[in-house]
Amino acid sequence: MIEVFDVAATRRALARRLLRCPGCGGRLRPWGRARPRTVRDSDGGDLVVRPDRARCTACQATHVVFDAALLPRRAYTVRVIGQALVGAARGQGHRPIAAQLAVPEGTVRSWLRRARRSAHRLWTIGVQAIVALDADALPTREQPNTLAYAVEALVAAAVAGRDRLGSPDADLWCQITVLTRGQLLAPAPAD
Repeated sequence: MIEVFDVAATRRALARRLLRCPGCGGRLRPWGRARPRTVRDSDGGDLVVRPDRARCTACQATHVVFDAALLPRRAYTVRVIGQALVGAARGQGHRPIAAQLAVPEGTVRSWLRRARRSAHRLWTIGVQAIVALDADALPTREQPNTLAYAVEALVAAAVAGRDRLGSPDADLWCQITVLTRGQLLAPAPAD
């Protein structure tokens, strides 16, 4: 899976074989498209997306090219999921978050469980990115839980990246998706 900000530019680069395989570094070429899926956005509207697929000319591995607003195997955009994570970081429970976002309670509960299990890994990714981009932006406030630390670090890293790269209109949650390589809600690794 490859997360990108600009799908059209990525499609052109893929056609010219300018992209590299994340596994072996070989050149990627177009390889059709993934199945269509419907994803709900933060405005309540549905998006039908059909991500591009790419195949490495060297190792023959295939990759799905995702818009940074999407997460794999999720029926909601990262903006909706991000709002849920911010609510949980502020101490809200899954029921009020679900009601506020018009998302089933069980869905929000599963997002929060996954994010809490991976909070340390997410916090580490955020802190490493902040240190690389702008060490002065490192958050120092006391937080009530590990998820709050993780969300704060990821948001600070996205803001530092946006400032460093000069893209003030970039969506923070899309940047966080790219920063976490689409693994925002991935299961925590076994210890």
